[in-house]
Amino acid sequence: MANIQKTNSELGKFVEFLHNDGEIKPFLKDVYLITVHVAGLEFVDDIEEIFPNIAKGDNLELFREKSNEHDELAILVKFNGEKIGYVPKRNNEVLANLMDAGKELYGVVENAYLDEVYDGYPFKVVEFKIFLKE
Repeated sequence: MANIQKTNSELGKFVEFLHNDGEIKPFLKDVYLITVHVAGLEFVDDIEEIFPNIAKGDNLELFREKSNEHDELAILVKFNGEKIGYVPKRNNEVLANLMDAGKELYGVVENAYLDEVYDGYPFKVVEFKIFLKE
């Protein structure tokens, strides 16, 4: 049988640290938080030009909008620097608290489609996942 010896766990941690270029990397992936839809798309002036360009996998930027007169916990959603709406109010409390504490959140489009909720009126829907950047 081979003469294999286990290394000291502290030594193993040190070797792993060196292999990571001396950086401590607690997470290799960003943390998924929740899937929501963009609220208020129908109120965006240029949405007819913006919406056709939104596709699955696109990144969305999230910004706190503390001065929003309708919701003090509002989180603005932007696509390529253009406002497209908000995180729904019913989903924003914990997310807003994370952002207020200095955490960076972002979205990734899961689906963008037209849904005929009313007769002949195509309702635009953008569903996206929210991640905590690590």
